[in-house]
Amino acid sequence: MYGANVELWDGQSIREATLAHNLKTNARSTHSNPLAVGDEVEIEGGGSDPLRVTAVLPRRTYLERATGDSRGRTQIIAANATQAVIVSSLDEPPFRPGLVDRWGLLARRGGLMPVLCLNKVDLGTHEEAQRAIDEAAIPLQAVTVSAQNGSGFDRLLEMVHGTTSVLVGHSGVGKSSLLRRLIPDAEAATGEVSAKNRKGRHTTTSSRLYPLPGGGILIDTPGVRSVLLGHTEPAEVAAVFAEIADAPPCRFRTCTHRTEPGCTVLAGLESGTIPNRVYARYRRLLEEAEVK
Repeated sequence: MYGANVELWDGQSIREATLAHNLKTNARSTHSNPLAVGDEVEIEGGGSDPLRVTAVLPRRTYLERATGDSRGRTQIIAANATQAVIVSSLDEPPFRPGLVDRWGLLARRGGLMPVLCLNKVDLGTHEEAQRAIDEAAIPLQAVTVSAQNGSGFDRLLEMVHGTTSVLVGHSGVGKSSLLRRLIPDAEAATGEVSAKNRKGRHTTTSSRLYPLPGGGILIDTPGVRSVLLGHTEPAEVAAVFAEIADAPPCRFRTCTHRTEPGCTVLAGLESGTIPNRVYARYRRLLEEAEVK
């Protein structure tokens, strides 16, 4: 979507359409964007008449984040995707496990499977890459790649083949370069990595959908500096940490696993069955989600 127009893809070609006024006004009451990449829509017009989007079909899955505005709206990043490929970097910008946790929570809340793609492994060692993957507290598939030399891309292609995957991550981690490797004829700008500080430039400014050779869809999204969760229930936060989600039921159904009596998570923390680092990351996400 751009300006007052949207791009429609019917599986074979891309066409331009306008957006009905009622969609813009109704959607903006809860979302900052009326349409997202991956949305399925109803249209009218065609032939000599301009196309117009008149309705958005129900989303099977969604990836959204809070905007932080006073109205409490969210931004729909992508719709109807099957997995979120969380792209991070071994070198610069440095690996941020907390960002992986937040993307993983948002993905699972919207019905997507989170996957970790650790890029720029050519700038480090195998041991450093494995340590970074082990830092991710949420259980998820992981693949290490280098957009520079192509290592790991056979595995990455297997993971995205036949899926609708959305690339998300911090600015400068190399998402557009990954896209170039996966889809050589994709019209994605890529930024050179600075020879001085090896940081990638922010090059993607809007989300876009690309058909994958051999089947599937890849959605590229702009890099972000931070991810706001918005209001999130304690159960949603706990669900992304396997050790906490698999703990026996607590005495209270609404337990937040902080100070409540009869909390099996706190008991597991004391006995050592729940690692301190996992619980610390759970508490951090709980605080960021502003769950009281």
